[in-house]
Amino acid sequence: MPTLVMTVPVPPGQTTALEQHIAEASEHPDFDKTLKGFGITHESWHIQETPQGDMLIQVFQGDNPKEMLDAFGQSQDPLPVLQKQFLKETLGIDLSKPPPGPPPRIIFEWP
Repeated sequence: MPTLVMTVPVPPGQTTALEQHIAEASEHPDFDKTLKGFGITHESWHIQETPQGDMLIQVFQGDNPKEMLDAFGQSQDPLPVLQKQFLKETLGIDLSKPPPGPPPRIIFEWP
């Protein structure tokens, strides 16, 4: 199954807000339907504490994670709009625009 992994620095003091947001978003009545509608079969968010600050690691699996991310970025449905607004305000990432540079590349995978 194709996988997309993204890592984003969490601004100081925003980790709790991030944790609260995803807890609330995952309780949204359209959450499962929304993810399935974008072709997501697995999604997980992780916080990695580092000496340089917290990092958000997002893992997406689906038939075509790149297309999923593009469709999510253009969606005007209520949950994606809420997610995009929160991520832009809290982490400074604008998912309505393509990310700069190439997508992450795998340098090791097992099995």
